[in-house]
Amino acid sequence: MLLIVQASRHFAQRTDLLGDLAPLFWVAAVAALLGLVVFGAFLTLFLGKLAADLGRLQTRALEVAGGLRGAPLRLARDDEVGALARAVDKMAADLEAREHEIATARLEQFHGERMMLLGGIAAGVAHEIGNPVAGIAAIAAEAQAAQQQGRAVALDAPQLFDLAQRVAQITRRLALTAGARSRESAPLALNPVLESVSALLRFDRRFEPIALETRLDPALPLVQAAEDDIVQLQLHLLINAAEALAGRREGAARIEVATRRDGAWAELRVRDNGLGMDASTRARAFEPLFTTKPAGRGNGLGLDACRRIMARCGGEISLASRPGEGTSVVCRFPAFGNTEGAAL
Repeated sequence: MLLIVQASRHFAQRTDLLGDLAPLFWVAAVAALLGLVVFGAFLTLFLGKLAADLGRLQTRALEVAGGLRGAPLRLARDDEVGALARAVDKMAADLEAREHEIATARLEQFHGERMMLLGGIAAGVAHEIGNPVAGIAAIAAEAQAAQQQGRAVALDAPQLFDLAQRVAQITRRLALTAGARSRESAPLALNPVLESVSALLRFDRRFEPIALETRLDPALPLVQAAEDDIVQLQLHLLINAAEALAGRREGAARIEVATRRDGAWAELRVRDNGLGMDASTRARAFEPLFTTKPAGRGNGLGLDACRRIMARCGGEISLASRPGEGTSVVCRFPAFGNTEGAAL
């Protein structure tokens, strides 16, 4: 009995002690709960900020990959995410600088080629016009001498007229081929533009030893393109072909410009029988600034410009070549509707 009484007293004392400690337990529980809430809020803010910065970084990286440079990201972070953002910004700045260099090189090449083309054409025109002008001058000199000697002036009118017609034809062809071209994309007949550029380059002395032939399909459909783009495309392709033929004897060098309809596509093919390319050169032919030409002869932007022009037209360009067998470049344009291109 005594043991029972003692046990009861001990239990009552522990109960009183627990009662005294209960407020402390509640305080500790509330403090722990508040700590968890604060930690959760901090973690939520941290993860939210991290997710937002990662989202901005992803968007920026996709923009850079897609060709949009824009303003630097400038994340205020000193961790790995911040380092990655700074690396993306540096990559964008480097790409922009490189693109500016390439654009400048393209502009310089464009002006250089135009000046070379004008020089070659001027020499060709002087040669073409020189013969009939010399004939006219000879007839005029003979007539002047006869007049001074008191003899009857006998003019060869048919010959004089023929010589004058030759000069007029040359100047008329120059006016038609060297006129201003539209830079606006519109439905366009390829054949007249290709024939015009080919006729213009026949005045270039570099093309004198080359047989430049055109086989243009009169059923070629219209395409959606800027006329100035097609002129540049044809100039690049023909000048590249002419340079590949350098050194071939006269009569052996040939360039063929051909068009044909291929279903819903209009196809342009420029083929030469020049040096050709090996597999490693073909694989890099459309890379910007890649060239196998000696210094000062080219900067590797011609085929890259052709690729960009075809992309603007929604078309495609391909190249086939083997060493010693020449090169063939094929440009395929989507046909504009079902309308047939105008025949030459």
